Amino acid sequence: MYILTQSGYKVRIARTSKRLALLVPFRDIIYDYTYLNIGGTKYYVVNKELHGNSFYISSYEFPKEQYFSWQISQPNLTEKRNTPKKFTSNAVPEINASIQTNQNLIDFYNTYPLSLKWDLYVYAGVSETVKQTLFPALENAIAAKTKTQAAEMLLHFLQTTFDYQTDDVQFGYERPFFADENFFYPYNNCKDRAILYCILVREILGLEAVLLVYPDHLSTAVHFPENVNGDYFMIEGKKFVACDPTYINANIGMTMPNLKNVPAEIVKL
Repeated sequence: MYILTQSGYKVRIARTSKRLALLVPFRDIIYDYTYLNIGGTKYYVVNKELHGNSFYISSYEFPKEQYFSWQISQPNLTEKRNTPKKFTSNAVPEINASIQTNQNLIDFYNTYPLSLKWDLYVYAGVSETVKQTLFPALENAIAAKTKTQAAEMLLHFLQTTFDYQTDDVQFGYERPFFADENFFYPYNNCKDRAILYCILVREILGLEAVLLVYPDHLSTAVHFPENVNGDYFMIEGKKFVACDPTYINANIGMTMPNLKNVPAEIVKL
């Protein structure tokens, strides 16, 4: 707590009958953590072992204290590489990648607080470990394509390369993936593919993208340099065309039939 307060962060301390507890506030909701309401602010109990305890709280405010940023970048962790896994797609046979993940990064992500702040996962990006093999494989396959053609190849690659499963079945709870986790776990779903697709079109193709939040579904839309037909959204004067990496074999501009008339919340990146 001393180090955090001296660094300017907003934290509090509390005690149970036997232990001290660090309390950390976030503006966004995080899941699976106990929180205490202090002056209208939710302070989360960092130590999960203390869930269910009663707390005596020190509510002392420190000068110029600030909230933590929920944003993360790739942590610099020791490499502990897992066995390579091969990723291919019958729909896009020219894309063939053998991907290794860093077990230390996977373990780090496994302890990171869960959030439904979808842009957090996009901004975290892809680790250098995965980039070393994934990006060259993708870039070689799309080298002679226009950006629209390349975006469609990446779309079909994500639609058909991974096995689909809901979080409830795979983990027993809601668990969005950071990009690298797609190449470690046996399954992913709409949230994970939409997040990964946004990262790929932004970092490899240099295109603007947004996330589309529907009831029980996450998708994407992309702004292309040329006019592209299909379902689209006008955002700040720009046309963003629907790209759904979970709608199997769907091309750019196609929305799942059951969602065509459903309003989407747009998450700008």
